[in-house]
Amino acid sequence: MTSIIKVCIATFLALQVMSSSRADDIPVKETFVMALQHAIRIGDKAWLADHTRYPLRYNGRSNISVRNRASFVKNYPTIIGEKLRTAVLAQDPKNVFENWQGMMVGEGNYNIWVRDAGSSGLDQHYELITINDVE
Repeated sequence: MTSIIKVCIATFLALQVMSSSRADDIPVKETFVMALQHAIRIGDKAWLADHTRYPLRYNGRSNISVRNRASFVKNYPTIIGEKLRTAVLAQDPKNVFENWQGMMVGEGNYNIWVRDAGSSGLDQHYELITINDVE
């Protein structure tokens, strides 16, 4: 192998290690918030439904019961209103309100509450538990 090829391979591998270490530096909760925002941005009903604890508490303009994945997908346009969408997308993933109930993505009357459903601090697994979309 020529020395130029060796240098290119070494540089490529070093960049891969550096980029993966940067990704590992982002806290799991921040990564989840960014994934949540991405799903809201593109309207990924499946991702949102798969990351929800059922029954989901929904406080909104309509009185709907979200008992399972199928119900979430069916009622998605009602559950994720435009003001809620705007509030969630405006959230800084690094600065999320947290308390004993979990973390709130959004603000005021337009927010999604998320809780770590993992079995321990090492197994962080976040789920949507409440959606507030009321005037």
